[in-house]
Amino acid sequence: MSDNNELISIIVPIYNVQKYLDRCMKTLLNQTYRNIEIILVDDESPDECPKMCEEYAKIDQRVKVIHKKNGGLGFARNSGLEIAQGKYIIFVDSDDYVTENMCHLLYEAAKKYEADVVYGGIFYADGEKIKESKVVTKERVWKGKQEVKDLLLDFIATEPNEKKDTIMEVSVWKALFRKKVFDEYDISFVSERQFISEDVIFDIDYLSKCNCVVAIPEPVYFYCVNPNSLSKVFRTDRFNKVKKLYKEILKKLIPIYGEELSNRRGDRFLIARARTNARQIIRHEKIIGKNKMMKALHNICEDQDMNEIFQRYPIHLLPLKYRLVAYLMKYRCYHLLKIILGR
Repeated sequence: MSDNNELISIIVPIYNVQKYLDRCMKTLLNQTYRNIEIILVDDESPDECPKMCEEYAKIDQRVKVIHKKNGGLGFARNSGLEIAQGKYIIFVDSDDYVTENMCHLLYEAAKKYEADVVYGGIFYADGEKIKESKVVTKERVWKGKQEVKDLLLDFIATEPNEKKDTIMEVSVWKALFRKKVFDEYDISFVSERQFISEDVIFDIDYLSKCNCVVAIPEPVYFYCVNPNSLSKVFRTDRFNKVKKLYKEILKKLIPIYGEELSNRRGDRFLIARARTNARQIIRHEKIIGKNKMMKALHNICEDQDMNEIFQRYPIHLLPLKYRLVAYLMKYRCYHLLKIILGR
């Protein structure tokens, strides 16, 4: 048991979440690890959230409030980092909530291994339905630059023969980060308005500077299915945004790993994202209409970057279910794609 003497800063970006904010704050204020500061970043929220934030600050002196011009999730996190005093940082989305021992569990693992980042498991909460998802089945440690470099690649995408596209889901909200790494290497978040899934860019910037990464099996975070959340809203232009992210990933990986290895992982990343996007498009046919659905599918399967990837990537090594979809996309078998992905 630690002596709870090191401050942890919990950064909570807030925008239009008055329905969920009390639920989130209750679990943060009741953390069993008491030496925390909770930084509420009001991103010019149009509802009652700004007033609610001030009320929390009156109730508990550990709560700090920032009111800023609307700039999006990534920049809100940056604003929190600018005033954070903790040795460690945790990011929490305000429409989610956490276990009351989250800080304790992540901190204990960080101290035990002198880790730069510790990842916990998560619960997926959809109304009354809650499903547990473990990052690992038992505590796991990646120590040293080479092991962490290998892990970072698996964060982006795994080798062709691996069953899963990534070793774990890319997200910053189930983890504890060492503040020193942010400060020493001037690491910050890009805007989700510039890059979809901005956490991927952050992971490359942060993990490439780490010496020790730990994952624990205990779930610490409740990820809530909120249909209005930015990450959960369906967009027909998603694939074009994914391609922009793919090119930025390669730009960052190639100086670290070289072109061949970076391309192989980048290729699987884009194949996986294209498959996911195609599934979303097909399952939204009733909303967007058949013509728009088919146009969006053509946009993916006939894309020049996808065609180049399909020519060079060893599709035959992918797991069967992924291999099948990749071949259907490569040869533009739209009817079969709709059957397979529409299930």
